Amino acid sequence: MSDCLVVGGGIIGLSLAYELSRRGMAVTLVEQGEWGGQASSAAAGMLAPLKEFTAPGPMLDMGVASLRLYPQWAQTLEEFTAGDVQVSLEGLLTVALNEEEQEQLQTKYHWQKEKGYAVHWLTGKELTEVEPMLTDNAQAAIYSPREGHINNRLLLRALVTACRLQGVKLLSGCVVSGIAVKAGKVIGVESSMGPLRAEQTVITSGAWAGIMLEMLNVSVPVRPVRGQIAAVSSVGIPLRTVIFGTSGYITPKKDGKIVIGTTEDESGFQREVTMAGLASILNGVMPYVPALHTAAFLEAWGGLRPATADGKPLLGPISGWSGLSIAGGHFRNGILLSPITAKWMADYLEQGSTEHLEPFLPSRFISE
Repeated sequence: MSDCLVVGGGIIGLSLAYELSRRGMAVTLVEQGEWGGQASSAAAGMLAPLKEFTAPGPMLDMGVASLRLYPQWAQTLEEFTAGDVQVSLEGLLTVALNEEEQEQLQTKYHWQKEKGYAVHWLTGKELTEVEPMLTDNAQAAIYSPREGHINNRLLLRALVTACRLQGVKLLSGCVVSGIAVKAGKVIGVESSMGPLRAEQTVITSGAWAGIMLEMLNVSVPVRPVRGQIAAVSSVGIPLRTVIFGTSGYITPKKDGKIVIGTTEDESGFQREVTMAGLASILNGVMPYVPALHTAAFLEAWGGLRPATADGKPLLGPISGWSGLSIAGGHFRNGILLSPITAKWMADYLEQGSTEHLEPFLPSRFISE
């Protein structure tokens, strides 16, 4: 029997299994498909809480805390696995192309500056000094020099390797058919690979978390939101920094790709790329970097992001069910929030501590 059974092998499940195993726990990690095959592999790897969260509060605090962990967390992973996850915390621009966008951006800049965050207001020549490829139509931007991105596919690969090296029992292609209960306590799951038992079971199955918990007649407001994304070649387009606009983002990667995105649409569990989605991506980013018109197209893909009713993840115990908890509903911020989620959830599973989980506890939706 394992100390902990983690059900779902995306970025959150892999990060949690890695953290728990580092703390000396015996961990089994179950995934019905490929490791990180859903939202995690379809992400752009953004590490940008100041861009992502529009107001002060628990989500921004969590994002900033996770970003602070990233450099050491990534370095430890790289050293342990002899891999490269291509962390780039060299800044990003959030750009306004007209007066209305500039006013909205300036409001955000002021409260971020008042809160003491490292942000700068740029106009005119200052913009092109930071990013020469930016359109001449850019009126202003917030520059956040400590944010950036990571290669999410390399990160996933490193986490799988790290889990394997740490002794995590990795079961891919394993379909869970039921949650096992004994005397009111969850003791594991029934699966296509037989019964799997553990002292603690954690649901980390992303957009499928709601389906998993329905096996116990527990309803949680998690739904899939499709995100479509694309990549073009950086040849001839020497972008220096990430660019965010109201209609898309542009992320120059260290592997020679420029990742562009993204869409959001309610498509159920359909993750295919559509012509409408691809057109939306391309039309959304080209106003910011005109040189993208000549970029060589490389690939496009889609993934299902787990969204919750209030926009906050679900972290912690499931009310009324001893031995069962959830870490999910991170929407499009799973990559950013993975280190802090792993730490806080491991604190709970190891010590029973819910100090940091209070704003995210599932009990806000589930009553005993």
